[in-house]
Amino acid sequence: MPTLHHHHHHHHTRSQGFVLPLAMGASLVLLLGSLSAQTAGLQVRLQGIREQQQRRAEDRLASAGQQLLADLQRSHPCLLALPLERWVDQGLACAPAPTIAALRAGQVLGSAYRLVGWRPELAPAELLLELAPAGGQPARQGAFAVQLTPAQPPVQPQPQITDVRLVGLRGVAP
Repeated sequence: MPTLHHHHHHHHTRSQGFVLPLAMGASLVLLLGSLSAQTAGLQVRLQGIREQQQRRAEDRLASAGQQLLADLQRSHPCLLALPLERWVDQGLACAPAPTIAALRAGQVLGSAYRLVGWRPELAPAELLLELAPAGGQPARQGAFAVQLTPAQPPVQPQPQITDVRLVGLRGVAP
């Protein structure tokens, strides 16, 4: 009987001996786990910042596009019918050179932008704007799809914009 008890006791100490390394192992795994969770969290945060900056760029480009097209529609609708490269010559029949220069570059929500492309011959027409680099942000280009109803004189002497959509945003390689 005592031998059995002794054996049982011995067994008990042996299992006791194992408890510590296991616990240490577990805490080590937890530690490593939380470290990689932090790194992942950091990447997500950076990604979030990038997305936020991208959203801000989209907002600015969208505002710039709408502002520009509204100006054109209101004050110089005949420019809408001309591709951008024709503005400098044929466009002068629509608006004086300084006005055209002002339309080709502007400010929106504190950011400078410039008009890099206008292609009314496409369907939908394509407007390309570039946002100047600001606050460590790269220059970004936004492409807009613009639904343009061609002029139908005499009822509608000028082209009409019926829909504007920001369809793409891309960083511009320096």
